[in-house]
Amino acid sequence: MRRNVLRLSATAGFVLWLFVVVAAYHVAHKPFSGATLLAAGQAAAGLAGAALVVALGAGVGLLLLRPFELGPAERLVWATAAGLGALSLGGLALGALGLLRPWLLWIVTVAGLALVARALWRALCAAWNDPAWRPEGRFEKLLAVYCAAMLALALLYALAPPTAWDGLVYHLTGPRLYLASGRIGHPLDLPYLGFPQLMEMLFTWAMGLAGERAAAPIHWGYGLLGVLTLALAGRRGLGGSAGWLAAATLLSAPTIVRLAGWPYVDLTLLLYATLAFLALQHALEDGTAPRRWLILSGAFAGLALSTKYTALALLPALAVASVQVCKCASVQVCKCASLQVRKCASAQVCKCASVRTCLLAYLHTCTLTTLSAVLVWAPWPLKNLLLTGNPMYPFFFGGVYWDAWRAWWYDRPGTGLASSAPWKLLTAPWDATVWGVEGGAGYSATIGPLFLALLPLLALAWRGLSAGRRRWLSAALACSGVLYGFWLWGLARSALLLQTRLLFPAFGLLALAVGAAVEGAQALPRRPLDLGWLVRAVLLVVLALTLVGALLQAAVEGPQRVLLGLESPPDYLARRLGWYAPMMADLDQRLPPQAVVLFLWEPRSYPCRVECWPDALLDRWAHATWLYGADPLAIAADWRAQGVTHVLFFRAGYQAILAEGFDPLTAADQEALATLLAELEPVAAWGDAYELYALAPP
Repeated sequence: MRRNVLRLSATAGFVLWLFVVVAAYHVAHKPFSGATLLAAGQAAAGLAGAALVVALGAGVGLLLLRPFELGPAERLVWATAAGLGALSLGGLALGALGLLRPWLLWIVTVAGLALVARALWRALCAAWNDPAWRPEGRFEKLLAVYCAAMLALALLYALAPPTAWDGLVYHLTGPRLYLASGRIGHPLDLPYLGFPQLMEMLFTWAMGLAGERAAAPIHWGYGLLGVLTLALAGRRGLGGSAGWLAAATLLSAPTIVRLAGWPYVDLTLLLYATLAFLALQHALEDGTAPRRWLILSGAFAGLALSTKYTALALLPALAVASVQVCKCASVQVCKCASLQVRKCASAQVCKCASVRTCLLAYLHTCTLTTLSAVLVWAPWPLKNLLLTGNPMYPFFFGGVYWDAWRAWWYDRPGTGLASSAPWKLLTAPWDATVWGVEGGAGYSATIGPLFLALLPLLALAWRGLSAGRRRWLSAALACSGVLYGFWLWGLARSALLLQTRLLFPAFGLLALAVGAAVEGAQALPRRPLDLGWLVRAVLLVVLALTLVGALLQAAVEGPQRVLLGLESPPDYLARRLGWYAPMMADLDQRLPPQAVVLFLWEPRSYPCRVECWPDALLDRWAHATWLYGADPLAIAADWRAQGVTHVLFFRAGYQAILAEGFDPLTAADQEALATLLAELEPVAAWGDAYELYALAPP
């Protein structure tokens, strides 16, 4: 016994010694600094806040989608998308009541998660065990690894301090204003606050829980949902590797990956547009209960409309697609009463009784889908009507801060390709693919070569596809075609719409078409050329090059440095934003709390803690000279009457606008500006970029 006691004592002494030595060593040789812990904690808090919002949305969505027959993984993905839309409307309701308070958002979140936790856990376990999403074979696993790597890179940007342009202009500015006041409002001349704000309300909710770092991961989550939606839809509707091919094709567009790391809305719109089509597909395949699927399709279309006005093109696109994907709509015809009647309309009514029967059923399909979309979307026009007097603010009906001149300035009709270079409407896909560069002139997006290069392959693989897959793809292409036509119409009428991002709602369906084409090429003859093998090899090379480019870009831009505490957030912002970051930090220190700062040629006001009036449309000076003529004294008097105390002049932005030559700033406008600035009292300057002036009483 004595020997056992000695052995236990020696063991205990050694364990104590082990912990003392290891602890003492790491106290003296810290593996990481306090800055690293703080930076990691901020990123983790942002991710946790976003995760709480997404989890609550998923739980709500599971309740909403209980009547629908879906596979476990599909159910979770669709439910999360639907539930986040419902949660956004809940945030709007809280804002309308003046209850957008962080403490209340925490209470609602915790209570809601407690109610849905069991159902959510069961759904997660079932989805994890569902083979439908799991990659099969080496090729699919390579595609899945690529998707995971690109999403991981995007998440680094999502967790870093926000630097993306539109995020600083309005996607984050609106939520900051709403949380500051506790209610939804339109307190300043920022026209974008009148846009549908599904995502902004989710950003508000997440920021109320965990601060600004929680906003961008919400959009990243929509990117993840989009990838899973394509993987599942491709396997279900197109078979083989089409789903993971579609997901990888989507993420082969560098701009898509960049957007996933920004507090934007584009991937949200892409997801809801894709789900609206897929729900319509279910409706027109389900002969027992198509009505509920039509309602769901309309609801997803309504959530798309609640995200961005450009989703208005989705309703006619779905109407065209419903002709193509009706259960009865094949290229066959049915004979009835000595008439050949093309089989069409709804899956529940295809009795070939008459053309009238088909037409009525088709109208029923379109009407039910449209009504569902409008009902889901309706709270946003109502919000605008109450706040601005215009349900479609700032379009069509004017409203607060708006007039006919500003409507013209924002639209610029007659400046598009139809008047400047109409032949480019034919080459738009080539120009957008080959010459489009993210953040550059022209189409302002980098979308990779795979969409343009591989979509024609579908024509070669078409005959080898089954009749069901051809019908599915015909509907997807018809829907995409309407969205593409709407995009071309925008290119034709205004230079301000020369953006590939406006076509992104079609990218989910186009990616599925590419996946079907590459998968279908496997059935083509292997002699004299194995086209299926060649296409897959080229695709993998493109993906590898895209991944290398993304890794190099991340190494240069360094979001990981600020996440690891190797660089402070102010230094990171200054490196990414130039003089803008220190200027914004300086404003709060230099100016009294009651200051009102009017911006010229600077639309980004999110970091302001004093009252800032952004130049959202870069039209403030041109509008002032339109109102008062080139009279700087009258303009200054008007600003003083409105309570302005200081003017921030973004000289570098102004010079860039003049060099571009698109905005109609006359010589008189420029001379009046120089006269006004000469009369104002200089307060501060930041490099050759920004100048701050005091607007003293006359």
